[in-house]
Amino acid sequence: MVQPIDFNKPVYSAVNINIRKPEVDTKTATNPMTDNNDNGIYNAVKIDIDNPRINNGETRKIYDYPEADGIVTYEMLNINPIALPEEENKQASEEPTVEEKTIEVPAPNYTTLEAEKSDLAEKKTSDSISKLSFRASDNEIKRPEIVPSEDILPKVDISLVNENLTSSDKDIQAQQIEEIVRLSIMEPEKAKDYLVSDVFSSLIKITEEDATQLPAPTKEQIEARQKLIANVLAVEKDKNSINNLPYKLSDEEIAAATTLSPMELTERNKEYAITALGALAELFIEDYQAKEGKVVPITDAPGVSAIVNALRKDPDSGVKLASIDALRHISRPEYKEELSALFSLAQTDPNPNVSKTAERAILELN
Repeated sequence: MVQPIDFNKPVYSAVNINIRKPEVDTKTATNPMTDNNDNGIYNAVKIDIDNPRINNGETRKIYDYPEADGIVTYEMLNINPIALPEEENKQASEEPTVEEKTIEVPAPNYTTLEAEKSDLAEKKTSDSISKLSFRASDNEIKRPEIVPSEDILPKVDISLVNENLTSSDKDIQAQQIEEIVRLSIMEPEKAKDYLVSDVFSSLIKITEEDATQLPAPTKEQIEARQKLIANVLAVEKDKNSINNLPYKLSDEEIAAATTLSPMELTERNKEYAITALGALAELFIEDYQAKEGKVVPITDAPGVSAIVNALRKDPDSGVKLASIDALRHISRPEYKEELSALFSLAQTDPNPNVSKTAERAILELN
């Protein structure tokens, strides 16, 4: 006969879970029908999460009833059977023995709230690991080496240019001036690096040197030059005369004829400097017009005043000729009035070469 069931007690169709004190029950299982320590009857697995236990001894009997004459069914008890998963059925059928030294505690089941907390914590942990992994991969990336940038220097070493222009060696001066003129004509864009005040100042200083107090060529030098010039003219007239020159010059005489005196070196470099000032002034005027859209006044063009002073005051005819040629470089309709006055003044020079050159310059203006 089946013992009566108190239907006033709650009947659970799933799992009774106690979360507060988990433990493993190694004692003999109690009978829920006789020991009144439960809140209800369980038709599944009872797991106390606060104190989870696994029976090491006898298997707990959910129903305590004597052997009946017939089969007792769930319908007779008014209870619907619960289908357990295959894994749970398999675990339920495997009863642990006392001889097993290691007891495997089943993973506790959680309520819905605790499960959501667990999922959230797991997601945060996963995100943290992902971020850490991403940072670690960033650290493993080989960063490019940053090389400090070098100072951008002009293409022309202005300090070296000024050093050469102020050198006491007139040949070094002349070579530097020749380079400025050559670059201004052949590569004007590169020559714009010379458009700085230091270069103009050094060139102007060269044009203002007084050569009148310097040693002039000696009488022997002048005679040797006259003989050398005669030989050159004879060869130009008749190439066969090279074997029969008017003058037989020794090596010493040729060296004396081709050596310039200190005064001549200074005047030569003044001519070179004036030519360089004219070329740079032309570059400056063109660059100013390209940037500003207008023509700079001739009086504001750098170096022009030094060229005008050389034309008016220098006693050397070669310097005056160089000045006229430099002013012709910057000739343009806007400067016609000023240049006409300057060339007219040079046209009265006692040196015929200077006057004729000035006259041709006036014709070009008109």
